[in-house]
Amino acid sequence: MEQGYNNGTPEHTTTITWENVLNLTAAGTKLGNLTLTDTHLKFSQEFDRSCEAEQALPSTTYIEDNDDMGYILTPGKQSNNSKGFMWSLMGIAEIYPRCFRSKDCAMELFGPSGHAGKYGKYVLSDISLYLAFDSAENGKQSGSNVAREVVDAIKERANHVKIKYWPTHNISSFLTSLVKYDPLEKLARQWRKHRISNYDYLMKLNSIAGRSRHDLSRYPVMPWVLSNYTSKEIDLNDVNNYRDLSKPMGALCSERLERFRDKYKALKKDNDSNIPPFMYGSHYSSKGGVVLHFLIRLRPFTGLHRKLQGGKFDVADRLFDSIPRAWDISSKESLSEVKELTFEFYSNPDFLANKHNFKLGTNFDGKIVSDVELPPWADGSPEKFVRIMREALESDICSAMLPSWIDLVFGFKQRGKEAVRSDNLFHYLSYYGPEDVKQIKDVDARELVELHLDDFGNCPAQIFYKQHKKKKKLDFVDPPLHDNDGEDDEDFEEV
Repeated sequence: MEQGYNNGTPEHTTTITWENVLNLTAAGTKLGNLTLTDTHLKFSQEFDRSCEAEQALPSTTYIEDNDDMGYILTPGKQSNNSKGFMWSLMGIAEIYPRCFRSKDCAMELFGPSGHAGKYGKYVLSDISLYLAFDSAENGKQSGSNVAREVVDAIKERANHVKIKYWPTHNISSFLTSLVKYDPLEKLARQWRKHRISNYDYLMKLNSIAGRSRHDLSRYPVMPWVLSNYTSKEIDLNDVNNYRDLSKPMGALCSERLERFRDKYKALKKDNDSNIPPFMYGSHYSSKGGVVLHFLIRLRPFTGLHRKLQGGKFDVADRLFDSIPRAWDISSKESLSEVKELTFEFYSNPDFLANKHNFKLGTNFDGKIVSDVELPPWADGSPEKFVRIMREALESDICSAMLPSWIDLVFGFKQRGKEAVRSDNLFHYLSYYGPEDVKQIKDVDARELVELHLDDFGNCPAQIFYKQHKKKKKLDFVDPPLHDNDGEDDEDFEEV
């Protein structure tokens, strides 16, 4: 770290520079230097490690702004400027901790959500910046210490920035005596009062639990909500058209579930095995098996898929080409797939159409793989499909069941005895966090674990430790005029 002073006065003129900082996007990483002034955060790129085949970014990208502030972060097309960017500190709203290479050495900075009104602050922004401070790049001090240093320095210069959920881990234990001011409980309370949509609430929980659209191994996870992908029409007021959200994907089919349970019992009996027993060997969210599988038609995911497959597309019969087929495979047919969904299923129809005319091959039946086959009720329209999926997600039926799914993915049924009771137990490495990896002394063994977590999926950080409360019925929702949640706790931070 270098610290400079102008005219011998550090106040309002101090700049701090951190070397060997990584800027992560879904397309890859850029290595450079991070400079903090009293008004801006600047990243100067030294080396680009992004995917060579696909440079366009998915949702959060950089474009040029011709004002006197230089380059700023904003959603849109890719910038012609490849040397870095500048971001006004006034444009930073929140900072979340992140893991990089299984270490607590990264952060994601978010801009304002753009949602007007009192409750817009509870909505996650589409504009974000992912920075990592890995000791492999900078051996002078640990990456976690550098990350904490950067957060403190930003907070000192911009005290409006919220760092309520730092660190992600052990939120509950820290806030036991401060329930009134627990920012996670306050967020949940706003959802229960219908002030945050189901989609925005899940995206926020994903972020608090360490998931990011910039990190394919920790991509935001969303549930399959509907179970009917075969009818010409679909009634969103009929509970029979919905998946049972109280069960993980692997437990939806009773016959398949028995086979998963048998595997668990067999592993539990095997006294010679050093591997803790589990039910599911694959994960509901992983880089290659879920994210790159579903998003193969979107850049930069197309190039990343090809890179994973040695420069070409996978065999056509293994590619994602049908919504009804994908549901059947993950919900009842396959013993190796229990996929949940990505947020694009509820927000971005572009992933369903082969707009770039990629040559995805011909399957076993002689069918050319191109656009994704949609349910009959979508009438061949990706836009209608996503709209109906979103309406189902926001429905009263889904809202009533959603706390049960949150318990499975983010809450008390995620691991341990409750996971066993709920048929929700995955491979033991799926639960490994930075502290677990740090305890592995053997370098080769640790690298194998890191590769497993990167490629085969891992659970979000557990952020709820008791049963999630249900959303209130609209008849019992307090009007905003009588809301006594209090705004005085907005400066509370978890440090």
